[in-house]
Amino acid sequence: MTTSIDRRRASSLVPAILVAFLLISALLSGCGGEASSGPASSANAGPAPSANAASAITGRTIPVVATTGSTWSQHERIMAEQGRMQGVTAADRSTTTPPEKPPQTELTAVGTASIETPAGAPSVGTGSDNATQIILTDGQTPLQGSWDGDADRLASFLLATCPSPRFTVPTSVLADYYVRYAEETGLRADLLWAQMMHETGNGSYGGDVRPDQNNYAGIGATGHQESGFSFPTAEAGVMAHAAHMVAYVYETSPVYWADTTVDPRFDCVFPRGVASVLADLDGRWAVPGVGYGERIEAIARAMNSH
Repeated sequence: MTTSIDRRRASSLVPAILVAFLLISALLSGCGGEASSGPASSANAGPAPSANAASAITGRTIPVVATTGSTWSQHERIMAEQGRMQGVTAADRSTTTPPEKPPQTELTAVGTASIETPAGAPSVGTGSDNATQIILTDGQTPLQGSWDGDADRLASFLLATCPSPRFTVPTSVLADYYVRYAEETGLRADLLWAQMMHETGNGSYGGDVRPDQNNYAGIGATGHQESGFSFPTAEAGVMAHAAHMVAYVYETSPVYWADTTVDPRFDCVFPRGVASVLADLDGRWAVPGVGYGERIEAIARAMNSH
């Protein structure tokens, strides 16, 4: 009797033992095989970066932290790989040599005084640096420009032609006026002086214009005993001559004083700026004036050869 009871108890215990064994096995498998010694990973944390991802970021091959047999948690592996990546990036920054700047060319200012002009080379510059004595032919010499000469040269040439001119001032003083006002207006003094010599008969006069009129360019003198305008001083007469030429050469006056107050026939020149060379004065300054510019040119050529 007792034996049968013991058998029944034993048989009933076997299922219970099996169930308990199964429960213990299930519990043991749910705990995982690694101990977490760090903080739990966030539920939204992504997977650890792979070796390919790390290479794409840094441009280098990053060794992957081994996981087989490791006791590190997933969070620790991620932090370890990030640390390696940051270390490589820092090394790149510390060892990369910055690109060298291209060499800069130093510009050294050179003053005009340090530049030597070869002998015989034409001068280049502005104002008096462009002065010339060149006289062309066929009346093609430009009226604008700077003459490479002085008042003494103008006076000496005229006096060599007419030793006793009838001007109201010494020839040297008259020449000074021509150089001054030609320079102010940007006209060639030698051409204005040559025109004056042509209009006054080298200072001897003898035509309709008298010496005391100080009219050196025949302004208003139309012939048939029409003597033209008179000017109070020799300087005023030279200014009127220069102003009248300004009206022919320039569309707009380059100086404030070149107007009708200085030249009574300033506004009679129309259109303005029609004369650029001596031949352009033909039929304008003198009528009919055929060859007028060439005759002035011939005087200027002889003066510059004097």
